[in-house]
Amino acid sequence: MMETMSYGKAILGDDRYNARISDSYIYTLVLFGFALMIVTPVIFFVKKMINNYPQSINSLSETDMENLLKVNNMAPFYEKFMPSYIIKEGTVCFFYLFQHTTIFFKDIVAINVKHSYYKGYTASVYIQTIAKTYRFRLIGNVFIVKNLTDEAVKSNPEIILNKDWNIA
Repeated sequence: MMETMSYGKAILGDDRYNARISDSYIYTLVLFGFALMIVTPVIFFVKKMINNYPQSINSLSETDMENLLKVNNMAPFYEKFMPSYIIKEGTVCFFYLFQHTTIFFKDIVAINVKHSYYKGYTASVYIQTIAKTYRFRLIGNVFIVKNLTDEAVKSNPEIILNKDWNIA
């Protein structure tokens, strides 16, 4: 396109100039079509993920809302508006990568926490239920993981919890 515009009609001639301009418009439309094919599914999935939060938050009881606000106050800035999990009425709902997983505390057999402090606090939480083992990564601070384990044990005292992970 730049070469066509710099030479102009006088040097290239009318036919060659018009063919190049026409090809550049077709090329632009094809690139725009590919961009739409990539962006549209991403927007759909992000919208779906964001819509999961209001549905969960609107169904919270008053005590669950107070607990969410307490966790939210201790969470890092990037998790204040989209927390990793929400605890409500004997369940925990994890939000990750365009999906959410709800686990009943009464179904949990064991919780195993492994943590590291590489570039901030990161904890891998393994939740073993009767049917399946789930793995979630919680980033931010130890309070988020401690709150999850405390609420789980408070709701179901039979949960086996590795006690050596919590140094604080």
